Amino acid sequence: MSEPRWILIALLAVLALASARLCWQQWRGPARASGVFATLLLLQAVVTVLLYLTLVPPMQRVAGGQLTVLTGAADQVRWSAAPGETVVALPEATKVADALAAPDLATVLRQHPGATSLRLIGDGLSARDRDVALPRGVRIESPNAPQGWIALQPPAVTAPGAVFTVSARTQGVPSARAELVDPAGVVIDRATPDAEGKVQLSGVARVAGQSVFGLRLLDAEQHVIDTLAVPVDTAAAATPRLLLLAGAPGPEFKYLRRWATDAGLRVQAQANAGGGVSLGDAPIALTAATLAETDVVLLDERSLAGLSAAQRSALQQAIRAGLGVLVRTSGPLSDSARQALRGWGLPVSGNNQAASLTLPADADAALLQARRGPQRPASDTTAYVDEADTASHQAALPVLEQLTLKATDAAALLHDDKGAAVGGYRVLGRGRVALLPITDSYRLVLAGRDDRHAEVWSSVLASVARPLPAADVPRIGTHTPWAGERMALCQLQVTAQVRAPDGALIPLQLDPASGPERCAGYWPNQPGWHQLQQGERRHAFYVFDPASARPLYRQQLRDATAQRLATGAAASSAVVVETPGARWPWLLAFVLAAGLLWWLERRRGVTAG
Repeated sequence: MSEPRWILIALLAVLALASARLCWQQWRGPARASGVFATLLLLQAVVTVLLYLTLVPPMQRVAGGQLTVLTGAADQVRWSAAPGETVVALPEATKVADALAAPDLATVLRQHPGATSLRLIGDGLSARDRDVALPRGVRIESPNAPQGWIALQPPAVTAPGAVFTVSARTQGVPSARAELVDPAGVVIDRATPDAEGKVQLSGVARVAGQSVFGLRLLDAEQHVIDTLAVPVDTAAAATPRLLLLAGAPGPEFKYLRRWATDAGLRVQAQANAGGGVSLGDAPIALTAATLAETDVVLLDERSLAGLSAAQRSALQQAIRAGLGVLVRTSGPLSDSARQALRGWGLPVSGNNQAASLTLPADADAALLQARRGPQRPASDTTAYVDEADTASHQAALPVLEQLTLKATDAAALLHDDKGAAVGGYRVLGRGRVALLPITDSYRLVLAGRDDRHAEVWSSVLASVARPLPAADVPRIGTHTPWAGERMALCQLQVTAQVRAPDGALIPLQLDPASGPERCAGYWPNQPGWHQLQQGERRHAFYVFDPASARPLYRQQLRDATAQRLATGAAASSAVVVETPGARWPWLLAFVLAAGLLWWLERRRGVTAG
């Protein structure tokens, strides 16, 4: 039942009680004159009707028309208002003479209910106004597209020492160049955007914690056109556990084991020397319990071919449970090894012919040094060592050898200097199986390029290793939250709260309508790093400042507004609409009638006295 009907029922009930009381007094008490009694009954009915019309005023027909709303960057659009047209400016719009100010679009439409068409001037609607029901006739007049960075994909949470990647897109800057700078302002990578303006740069996360890198856009004359903050959250991860098995000792096994140890991996290495002799660590049985405590098993073609049926079955089950298995080739891949890979779900094609492999060229020497960070203070003797180390890292890359083997329907592990895939892996269940047909990566170390040797194997193992257990981490609705705009946080606990950059704690209220998603709205007022706290757990997220990223913010406004308008409008398109009429005339009549009724009742009491 609607609210006006409930109001009517309540008022009729009150009227019935008041009339019954008046009749009881007329019957039991001193009788009034019949004219006075009838007047009182009539006035009670009139007062009831006037009160109802005050609470629920009659609808009136309002002629429709066009409404012009000024949004952000409206001052960059050439437009003119028609005679008698209503112009309203939202808070983000530049002040215009004769334009009415309004706090939001919902207020504008509520104050002008007859508007059947809407003209937006500027970049479009902010997040505050995009959920408002719009008239059907909505058009937008936008300024020229912003020039600068218009898209950004910040890196995910990164482990210390790992390489992170930043993806971005630029617009309106010919012959542009992109640079990634570290928190100290040192350039660590640079690249040229492609024909679509897309670019990808990389850096190294050095220590755990939150930091802000910078993404600069330069024009053809090397002038900085735009700069974006690139938030990097570096968190310590669990140490990977590596089981390294080889059918025979060799330089590849030796330098691979040395790299894994220096990198801090928990390594268990074994090499078969023949005659039942095993070199390296104590022998480990390939059982389900052992493999469950291992993240990566690294085999060569000999150790793979020598696995028993029970060991192959145990590895296959462990792969389905999340284990990563990588097979490297130091020699020809036998039929037995191919059969084992096929049984695990990684068919291999190609012959065992050797081919040369050239890795992608190094970046600029200065950029490499910037990635490594400042050199430590040292004595003269150590300084000579550092100089020699730096010189060796600038040595030419040797040409490596690979076997012409290809994993069918697999993702690439590496790429050569021409972009061709080298090796491949497939996801099977929760784990991965991979093949890397490089026979002599150790030659990188012998050539003084242990940095590239570490880069190769770090990238390969990162692609294959057991994935981290899925944690109930909070989900943020956008990659680029903005200060002053609402954002959604999901997968929250009841006790969730956010610590702002100034140290203030803001408790979050879960929305019951979000159900199992357990979402809450959050309005950040300050840019910078915010900490979402849930019990003992902390999750950092960065809030961007619209003033320091204008092209990106404007482009997101334009895209979101276009998407909102494409979904259609919800309001009526009638030329004449009905809206509640004015209440004050009915209120005034109610006060006068109620006053007269009170005076008549009061007059009777005075006369009786």
